[in-house]
Amino acid sequence: MNTLNNTLFATFKVSLYLLILLGIIAVLAIFVVIPRWVRTEEVLVPNIIGKTYYVAVGILDDAGLRPDKTIQEASSDAPKGEIVAQNPEANFRIKSYQPVKITVSIGSELAPVPSVIGKSQEAAFDTLTTTGFRPNRIAFVHSEDYLQDTVIAQTPPEGGGQRRGSPINLLVSLGPTPQFIELPNFQGQPAADVLVALEAVGLNVETKYSSHPKIPEGAIIAHEPPGDVMMKTGDLVRLEISGVQGSTGDIGRLLPFKHTVGEEGDLSRQVRIVVIDDYGERTVVNQRYAPGTVVDLEQKGFRVFGKIRVIVYEDGEKLPEVLYR
Repeated sequence: MNTLNNTLFATFKVSLYLLILLGIIAVLAIFVVIPRWVRTEEVLVPNIIGKTYYVAVGILDDAGLRPDKTIQEASSDAPKGEIVAQNPEANFRIKSYQPVKITVSIGSELAPVPSVIGKSQEAAFDTLTTTGFRPNRIAFVHSEDYLQDTVIAQTPPEGGGQRRGSPINLLVSLGPTPQFIELPNFQGQPAADVLVALEAVGLNVETKYSSHPKIPEGAIIAHEPPGDVMMKTGDLVRLEISGVQGSTGDIGRLLPFKHTVGEEGDLSRQVRIVVIDDYGERTVVNQRYAPGTVVDLEQKGFRVFGKIRVIVYEDGEKLPEVLYR
C-alpha cells in the first residue's frame, strides 16, 4: 500500500512540474516571443526581375529576405535562367526573412531561320513574319543575277536556331548596274539577231509587225529610238518588223516557262536553268532561291528561237526536261 502511495505521489509531482513548465513557456510566448515577432522590422522587397537566379538570391539576402524553396519555371522570350516574375512584387513591404516566390525563365523556343533568298521583298516580309521572325534593316545593291526588288542575302543566314522574334536583315537587289549603250542603226537586219543583241546588253524590247515592199520578212523596218542614241540598261526599244506576227518563226519570242522551287525544308536551293534553242545552249539562271519561289523566265525577259528544251537542276539534281515547239 505504501508502495502504491509513493508511486502515485511521484506521478503527481512529475505532472505538477510539467504543468509549471508549460505555464512558464506560455508566459514567455505571450509576453516575450510574440511581441518580438510582432515588432519584427519590415523591409522593402527589391526588384529582381531580369536578374539571374544566383544574383537574385544575393540581392534578397542583402535586403534581409530569402527565396522560396519552390522555384516556378515558365517559357519566355527572356534568356534561360533569368527571373521573369516575383511575389511579392518589388517595393512591397514585408517582414524580414520572409520568403519571396521566384519564377525563372526556361527560355523561348528556338526555330530555324527560313530562307527568303530569291523572293521579292514583300514576299520575304510575309515569310519572316509568318514564321515568327522580324524583318529589320534593308540594304540595297545592284546585281547582275537578281531581278530588282529580289532578296540576295540575309543575316542571320538560313537554318540554324534563332529565338522567335529575332530581327533578320536583308540585302535586296536594285537590278543590274546601269550601263550606257550607243544604239546602232538596225534597219534591214534580221530581227532575231537584233533581239539577241539587245537582250545581251540588258535592253527591253517591244515588237510590232508591218508589211513592207522592200524589206524582207523578218527584218527590221525601223526602231524607236533611232540609231546613234545613248541608252542605259533597262530602257525600252520598240522594233517594227517586216511581216505578219506569227508568220515567221525566227524572230524570237518570250519563253512562257515557270519553275516552282521545291518546298521541302527551310533552306534555299541552287537552281540552274539551261535553255537549248536554235541559237544554241545557254544558262539563263544560276542562283539560289528560297523553297516555293516561282522562277518566271517570261518575266525575266528571256527570248528563244525555234524549238526549245528547258532543263532545270536543283542542287545539282536534274529534273524532267520541258519541250516547246
